[in-house]
Amino acid sequence: GEIFADRAYNDDATLVARSVPGAVLHAAETAAPRILKMLQAGAIIAESGKHIPCRIDTICLHGDTNGAVALGRGVRAHLENAGVKISKF
Repeated sequence: GEIFADRAYNDDATLVARSVPGAVLHAAETAAPRILKMLQAGAIIAESGKHIPCRIDTICLHGDTNGAVALGRGVRAHLENAGVKISKF
């Protein structure tokens, strides 16, 4: 299972359309705690707060997102500081 660090989710686990404000996340301060909550819950957490149980093996980050490198580094640091083990694929 894969979740996206830089995208918001709808209640049916699809990605919120990029044209919707807030659909694309650019700041690690926003994305990182959200991803940690998803890992802890074992679920995608939609914008509405709905939990959609799923297996989470990988976290994807779109390389074309502005600030992707900083976002990735911030998410990784936050997860490691919370005790999440990062492994190679």
